[in-house]
Amino acid sequence: MVMDIGLMKDPMIKPDITRQEVAAASGHTLEDLIEQALSGRYEASAEELAIGAGRFMAEELVPNGTIDGVIAIGGSMGTAITLKALRSLPIGFPKTLISTVALSDYVHPVFVQSDIMLVQPISDFCSLNDWSKRDLQRAAVSMASIVSREKPLENGPWIGITCTGWTHYVPRIKEQLEKTGYKVSVSHSVSMQGSIMEQLIRQGVIKGFLDLCPFELPHEVAGGSCNSRQRMQAASEMGIPQIVSPGMWGLFTMPTADMERWAAEGRFTVPHNEILGTAKMTIEEMIESSKLMAARLNKSEGPVAVVVPAQGFHHYDRPDKMYDNPEGRKVFMEIMRSHLKPGIELHILDCHINDAEYTEKVMELALRFFGGISREGMGKIVNLTPFRAQSERAEEVQELPSEKRAARASR
Repeated sequence: MVMDIGLMKDPMIKPDITRQEVAAASGHTLEDLIEQALSGRYEASAEELAIGAGRFMAEELVPNGTIDGVIAIGGSMGTAITLKALRSLPIGFPKTLISTVALSDYVHPVFVQSDIMLVQPISDFCSLNDWSKRDLQRAAVSMASIVSREKPLENGPWIGITCTGWTHYVPRIKEQLEKTGYKVSVSHSVSMQGSIMEQLIRQGVIKGFLDLCPFELPHEVAGGSCNSRQRMQAASEMGIPQIVSPGMWGLFTMPTADMERWAAEGRFTVPHNEILGTAKMTIEEMIESSKLMAARLNKSEGPVAVVVPAQGFHHYDRPDKMYDNPEGRKVFMEIMRSHLKPGIELHILDCHINDAEYTEKVMELALRFFGGISREGMGKIVNLTPFRAQSERAEEVQELPSEKRAARASR
């Protein structure tokens, strides 16, 4: 099926879903959107087209089983429209974007926030040539292979875990949970996978959450490269049991190209690899990040436990390592004691996060918190009900002090 998301010109082929239908799905007429664009408000018209396309797919085509996958094609405008539309589709539903700006500074992870496959073509599609035909064929063959051969995901007692490579306890916890009968999905906290995990929680797929590395919150405060915004909200909104730790707190990351600027501010910085560098957080940033965590956890409708390894929050946070931060750990614990609402469990352990004592406490809490999660229903198709992704982050931004919001915006 072909959906026309154009605006000004008639398509050269007859689409199955017209731009008039797309405009109507957004609550407008095509004529209204054209007039809006001609008045200079192209961005507003593109926004409405994206809303209409997303609604049409998520509310009509996917639930009815009319389509099995989506391929979107675009330059910068087509990419902006289709990314927003594709974000309205559930995680797990096959979706591909082949775009001339697929891999560029314009397509930040915040505009993707999903398991969209991005394809970078060699040449533009303003006129076809052998290369562009080959690239389109590759995208089509990939999608055809997915929808014809892919087995449905199994339903079951899914547990989400957040981590990075410096949190060595995760493999042990994952193995023990799987032996107990749970299915486990691990999210890499410096990537876009945090946003995907939050959406899987809202879709009802993730039933319990071990948010052991909410690394994105310090990035929101310090102004680092935060690829998954609005973190630590879905579990609270959905009321699922969650166990939380400050894994990786005390530092934040950025592209290595930005390290010189952070070092010029007097930061202690260390390159991690060719693409990523790290910098130490200030005590003020540790305080604000801790307050932000407490504020988001206090909104939870379900059971919450916070586990704090007092001797270190990650591999390099110990006396003989470069990011040892005893003062930062101390203020985190003080804020948890003073800001968490009654009913949230606080467990402060005299150990390091990679010690066996920490793993044992997390597992003890997990078995207690997740004990009510059904382990039946294996083999059923996982829930693919579309969700409404939040397009505005005003509430999140308001949680930060005004001077922090201004500093983050300037960066």
